[in-house]
This record gives sequence, C-alpha cells and structure tokens, in this order.
Amino acid sequence: MIRINKILFLVSCILLTSATFGQSKADTLKQKHNESVTIYGSSRPVTGEALKIGRKPQVPTLEMSAPAVTTGFPDIKVPTTIQLKEIRPASNIQTTQQELPWKNLLTLGLGSRISPLLEYFYSGGKPKKYLLTVHLFHHSSFLNIKNYFPSPYTRSLAGVSFDKFFRYHVLSVRGGYQISTNRFYGHNTKGDTLHYDTKDPNLKQYYQTVSFGVKYASSYRYIQKLQHTFRANGYFLSGKHGLSETHYHFDFNLHKGFRVSQIFNHQQLGLESAFDYYQNKTDKAYLIPVLHPLIRDYYVRILPYFDARYGIFSFKIGINFEWLKRNSAKLHLYPYLHVNVNVAPGIFSFFAGIDGGLKKSSLQDLSRENPFLSSLQNDFRWENTKFEAYGGFRGNIARKFGFEVRAGYRRFSDMPYFDHEVLHYIINLLSNGKYFPPINDYYVYYANGHVFNLSGSLTYASTPNLNIWFKGEYHRYSLEAGIKPLYKPLFTMRLGASYLINKRIKPWIEGYYMNKQWASRPHVSSLSMAVFPANYYYYYYLSSYFDINLGVDYHIDKQLTGFIRVTNMLNKQYYRFDQYPVAGLEIMVGVRYRF
Repeated sequence: MIRINKILFLVSCILLTSATFGQSKADTLKQKHNESVTIYGSSRPVTGEALKIGRKPQVPTLEMSAPAVTTGFPDIKVPTTIQLKEIRPASNIQTTQQELPWKNLLTLGLGSRISPLLEYFYSGGKPKKYLLTVHLFHHSSFLNIKNYFPSPYTRSLAGVSFDKFFRYHVLSVRGGYQISTNRFYGHNTKGDTLHYDTKDPNLKQYYQTVSFGVKYASSYRYIQKLQHTFRANGYFLSGKHGLSETHYHFDFNLHKGFRVSQIFNHQQLGLESAFDYYQNKTDKAYLIPVLHPLIRDYYVRILPYFDARYGIFSFKIGINFEWLKRNSAKLHLYPYLHVNVNVAPGIFSFFAGIDGGLKKSSLQDLSRENPFLSSLQNDFRWENTKFEAYGGFRGNIARKFGFEVRAGYRRFSDMPYFDHEVLHYIINLLSNGKYFPPINDYYVYYANGHVFNLSGSLTYASTPNLNIWFKGEYHRYSLEAGIKPLYKPLFTMRLGASYLINKRIKPWIEGYYMNKQWASRPHVSSLSMAVFPANYYYYYYLSSYFDINLGVDYHIDKQLTGFIRVTNMLNKQYYRFDQYPVAGLEIMVGVRYRF
C-alpha cells in the first residue's frame, strides 16, 4: 500500500523539532555497519493524503521505529505539502566518479501566499563506527483567507540523532524540539457588524514539543541467537492556553529460534512488552467544576508469541495482555493471529488476521489532526479495539504492476471524534451579541460502535522513468446513540503520475478526492440551547472536493535542482472542519542544493 507522505521545509533562525533518521539497526553481519549516507539526486516534491488536514498526519517522532529518514508536518490551511523522497543510509550503493557522495542537502522555497520554506539535512560519520544526522526545518504562511479572521501559521523543527555501531549491536540516541502555531480563524466576518479584536491573544494557538529517545538493538545474523531490542522515549507537549501532555514510554522485544515442532521449517518464540505513562493537565479547570486539572494513565502490555513457517504458509500467533489504570485498573485480553499464504513467492500472496488492543488518543495526535482544539479539556481516553478481523491479497507482476486489496471489520469503544465546544456558543448567546473569543473551537468526544473498511492500491512502473499510482479507501461506520462519524473520511481516492524526461526534467501531477463527510452545528437561533434540548445539534454533510496538485523538478547539474509546485490548482476553498476553509491556489518555486 503506497502512502506518499508530504513535506515542506526548514528553519532559519527559529528553534524547531524532531526528526526520524538514521539506520535503526544493521540487518546482517555482511553489512558490516557501513552506515554513511550518500545523498544522490535531489528528489521531487510529491503530494498525497498523509498531511492533509484531518488525515492523521504524522510528524516524525523520536520513537526510532523507522529505518529511513522521513519528515512531515500537518498543513493547516493549504491542502497539500511537499515531500522529499526518503534519504536512506545506503551501504549497497556503489559510488562512481560520476556520482559523488554528498552529506548536506539544503532546500529553499517561496510560495505565493507569502510562504517561506527552508530545510537542511546533514548526515555523515565513519563507516562501522557512527552516524550523525541533523535536520532543521521551517515553513510558514502569512497571507490571510479572505473574509475570515487572520490565519497565519508556522511549522518549525530541529532534530539530531547519533547512532553508534558495535559488532553485533546499535546504540541510537535522539532529541528534538518542534513548535507549530496557528489561529482560530474559523469565523466568516462578511456582512458582520460586530467589532472584532483580531489581535486578541485568545485567537492564537501554539503547540510545542520537546522529545528524546534511546534505543539499543541487536543485529545477529542467525535466529538461534537471542535477538533483542530495548527502547525508551518520551516528550513534553504544551499549548499556549495551559493544556499540556507528558509521555514516557519503554518497550522491548525478545525473540529466539526454537525447535518447538518438527513440522515447521522456521520457528521462533518471542516476547513483546511495553510500558506507557501519560499525564494530561489543563490550567483552565477552575472554569468548569467537573473538569479535573490532572489525569494520569498507566499502561502495560505483554505479548508472548510463536512465529513459524511451513512451505508457503507462515503465521504469528499470541495473546495480548494489556493492563490500564486510570480511575481504576482493568486487565484486557486480546487474541493475536496473522497468517500469510505466499502462493507465488514475490508475485502473489494472501493474508488474514485477527487483533485487538488499546491505543491512547493522545493530545499530540489529536492536535496534529485538528489544531483548533479547546483548552477546556484534558480527558484524552484510550480507544479500545475490542475485536478486529482483516484479510486481503497483494502482489507484483513482472516487477512493474503492484497491487493490494484489504478488507476489515473493527468493533471499538471510545473512538475519538471532534465536535464544536458547547460552552462558547452558550456564552456568546447569553452575552447578548458581545464578542467572546475564540468563537469556533473543538472538543474531543467519544463514541462506541463498529466500522467496515475496504482499501485498495495500484502502482505501475513501465520504465525507470514512469510511475503511476492509485489508492482508494472506503469506511462505513455504525455508532451507538445515533451519533454520526463527524469529520471522519468516508471515501477517499488518490491518483498520480510522474515522468523523468532526459534525466533532467521530472513533471508530476496528483489528484485527491474526498467524498462528503458528516459535520454538525448547534442551533444558535434559540435560547433553548442553554438548557440543552434533545435537538441541540443538527447534522449535515460537508461538501465533497477534488484537489489537483502538480509540479516540475529541473536538474540543473549534479548538485543543483530547481522546482516549481502548484497546490490546489482549482482554487477551491473546501472544508475539512466546519467554518475553517483551506487556503486556495498557491504557487511555490525553489531550489535544492547538495554539497
């Protein structure tokens, strides 16, 4: 399944935040830890769904779970962003006289919405000894959306990682800082006669995060050795209006080959375990008597498992023991099974499985998905996937045509969703028209129910120069108490292509479609809202939209590349959240330089 993440660029005098980088562990003794990074051709910016508003964009964390260097940030107003193709620690690339290694990559850009873009990568070290990676990034936009409150935003980060390579182990240490700023601009002032203080500090918001991580992992070649990984990380996140979250995490994974049965070709026993501590705090608890100022969560997970293979069949089976303590302690048990049938090795396979478990709906994740959150809350719960079953098939024909189809069913409780914060509507109504900021923020609510998911993806590469990709997702929710799946994507589709011309010019285009999605709005025309009538809210659909983005890379020489990107080419100010339109058309030009 292809996911084209999106990115933009770096920081020029602003302090900034975390990155994932480096090689988390060496795979075999043959590699001999040759971890020096070679930056070859600059990569084209590509668009995709990962960083669209509400698509659960993932800003790089310091959990050190990915071997590739990737970055990203949530785009509040502009529907699409730029991405640099992954920069991987490459030990198997043969450097020739025509391909010189570069340790630095600098990108500069400027968009038509007064949007400076800056990013810098450094990755270097001594083979077999260590790898040092530095990442700086900044992107901002200052052109306001017409007829709405001021809507500037910024994204900045700074991250550093250090990997020390031993004969059979890798030690990784990372740290970073990130800050994201935005405004509560979601109010249409056209025809409004009220006087607004657009400089009111209550309309401003920021989230800043300090994070760290340490990882120690083995890299034995043979499964008869006890393979082990230990990881510890954490972060502190704080918002402008007194909302904060502290998280500490520790996990390990132990596994070793055992001859449990004579039937299987390959078999091993393993144990995964994790511990998490969360603390959510708000300084606004005095405004709402029922709001507790401090909530602490303790979570422990233990998964003993058996992993085996017999011919074309392979499977992993275990039982998840998960213990959570919040107001009270409770132990949960979930079966785990994943089966793969490799019908034609490297060409076609079936897969299926069952699973379940708890997942924290953290302030970090929710604020990235929706930055317009109210600070009058700190009840960020754990979503409980009581049961999940899935299955599908995937394949690759002639190494040109790749495909995957997946269907699944999931039953859950405490699924988070966003809705309007009630309190401000009541205060605005009772204040007899007097302005009370912020006028449109969101609260996190929770629902029980189930969902059916269906997804498919296709990729095609007829030559090294041509790439075509397609992906679609469908979700059908059924929630208790007549609740609608507010701001949850019901159907999305993405189609794109790129082509390299004469090894210098690379145009690309991508279209993104999102079908209508549920939203809600309170009945503000009647004073009865103050007593919370049964029909306080009314549900409606946000309009579907189609977003087209395109761009061109031009390789001037081996070190310098120019690019141009057109975002939201149709200039549609569609909505991902009620009363928050995205920005329209933007044209960005820039350069990348390797040295």
